[in-house]
Amino acid sequence: MKVRKKNGFTLVELSIVLIIIGLIIVAILRGQTLIENAKITRQIRDFQNISAAYYAYYDRYGFYPGDDSTASSRWPGEIDGNGNGLVESGEAPNVWSHLMRGGFVQGPKRGPYGGYLFGNMNFGDDFGVGNYVAATSIPGPVGERIDRKNDDGIYNRGLIQASASYTQDTVTLYWKL
Repeated sequence: MKVRKKNGFTLVELSIVLIIIGLIIVAILRGQTLIENAKITRQIRDFQNISAAYYAYYDRYGFYPGDDSTASSRWPGEIDGNGNGLVESGEAPNVWSHLMRGGFVQGPKRGPYGGYLFGNMNFGDDFGVGNYVAATSIPGPVGERIDRKNDDGIYNRGLIQASASYTQDTVTLYWKL
């Protein structure tokens, strides 16, 4: 009797292929998590670096950037603030210029969640937190992770606040300076 050889995969071979596919899927998912964690870390670092530049400017010149009432005497053509200690809405557009002129930041650069960082980061003294820097278009769950990691995790109180609940698709995140 002649034994007929069957073509196809054995159960062991199929099992090995499924295990390899599973490992590839796990690696891809883990890689996506690592990328998202890196973006969150970069956003936090951007907030911290801007905060450090903001206070270094104050240490050097005695005024907050944007609110500096002596900026035009230091840099001809620069716009002065009123020197009251608050970055008001009319002064907020001058913060980046003062920080760049003072050598504290370079720019513009892209933020981790789209747009240029200078265009996405705004300054002000409203929203009930005092002087702040804000980043727009932050995914809601990311905003919550940043808040939990650096503050209380509640969107409408603390040193980090959001424009809306973290269940929203995107929020503006306000970081108190």
